[in-house]
Amino acid sequence: GYANGGISYMTRQMINFEGVVNCRDLGGLALEKAGVTRSGVLFRSETPQLMTQADVQRAREEFGIDLVVDLRGKKFRGTELGGSGPLGENGRGVNIDFFELAGGMDAIDPSPDGFLADLIDCGAKPLEVFLEYFVNTDAAVLVHCHTGKDRTGFIVALTLALVGVRDDEIIADYAMSGPPFEKMMANITANGMAQPNAPAYACHPPSVQSITGLMKRLRTNWPSPEAWALAHGINHSLIERTRARLAS
Repeated sequence: GYANGGISYMTRQMINFEGVVNCRDLGGLALEKAGVTRSGVLFRSETPQLMTQADVQRAREEFGIDLVVDLRGKKFRGTELGGSGPLGENGRGVNIDFFELAGGMDAIDPSPDGFLADLIDCGAKPLEVFLEYFVNTDAAVLVHCHTGKDRTGFIVALTLALVGVRDDEIIADYAMSGPPFEKMMANITANGMAQPNAPAYACHPPSVQSITGLMKRLRTNWPSPEAWALAHGINHSLIERTRARLAS
């Protein structure tokens, strides 16, 4: 671990659920100045529709997850694949249509290595809507999309950057979705949830080049992640409340 008490990404592990293989707590990430992100506050995952009933019980009781944010919108690519499954039932689930809010997707590089970096130019509306949900609950929050690497990857990377997490930690966290990717895709296919006509980036494991490109573009084009957020309509109060929830 780090000298400041953080948990090195080399020792971070996925949560050992039965049906979901790409889920983790975003606590223990080293901040640029001092301290780490809080554990038990924000989780990221592939679609929790794959969770077993035992997984759902653990998520709620052991990890305190009581708000599930699905970035796919209410309908996913014209199908009924959206939704968070049993974990999001009884008012615990909300939907954000990431691509609709991002707009301007026609200009996005669809390649696995270019997709995330280009998203930085699509504004901050998806992030703003997510953060409003995140700061307005005391419960632990799980954010997900389909495989938990692209839309989730962008939202998580920018949230962590705003909080002050080190770039190497953000990149390493994103890369953690790589090893379980093949198993996750097999599970999704076996459960009839494969994406129809999926774009190239969606079918490939997480690209470290893509997340590195995102962070490089953020740092090169803006004085700080906060400057990017403020320029794209996220107010200072929302940023401060996000830091208060997630930074120790």
